[in-house]
Amino acid sequence: MKRVILTGLLVIGAACLILGCGKKESGPTEDQAVTKQTEGREEENEPEEEDTQDGAAQEDAPEADEAETGQKTIGSESADAHRVLLTNHTGEAITAFSVKASSDAEFPENMMEADQKIGNEETVCLYYAPSQAEGAQTSSGKMLRTTYEFSVANESGREIRIAGLMFDDIQEAELCFEDGVGFIKYVSVNSGEEISTKEMALSLQAQ
Repeated sequence: MKRVILTGLLVIGAACLILGCGKKESGPTEDQAVTKQTEGREEENEPEEEDTQDGAAQEDAPEADEAETGQKTIGSESADAHRVLLTNHTGEAITAFSVKASSDAEFPENMMEADQKIGNEETVCLYYAPSQAEGAQTSSGKMLRTTYEFSVANESGREIRIAGLMFDDIQEAELCFEDGVGFIKYVSVNSGEEISTKEMALSLQAQ
């Protein structure tokens, strides 16, 4: 009987040892699984943070571009104002600029601000709203298109006058001064041809 009881105790002790080892071995495995799952979640979240940072950088970029492309303007933008991009090729900085209809006797006041200058080779955006209805009807019923004139004063005090301009035919133009006369060069909106008013300026000077 003693041998039977002793044998039973040994069997029970061995079983307890086996079960204890099994629990100890399974513990680290469960911890490792939890750790791997946690690491996996952190790795999945990291790209989302990078995307958010990239998106913020892209949203900031247009604002920087707008600041860098700021352009000088003459006049005020409005619904009835003509818009023309003018590039100064007169050889000097422009300090005064005025526009009038050819039928008007005198030029109005300077459209530029007191301390404003348009450097040589610099482009400025001109906004001009006519003070009267464009075009006049003749006795035969035909409409005559209104033409305009520019008065440009350079830094040296020289005044350049340019005549025969039609705003609805000009989007971009070059202000030039050669052979003692001022003129503009542009591509006609209506015909697509390159136009220069230099010959007109020379003929007016000869009169």
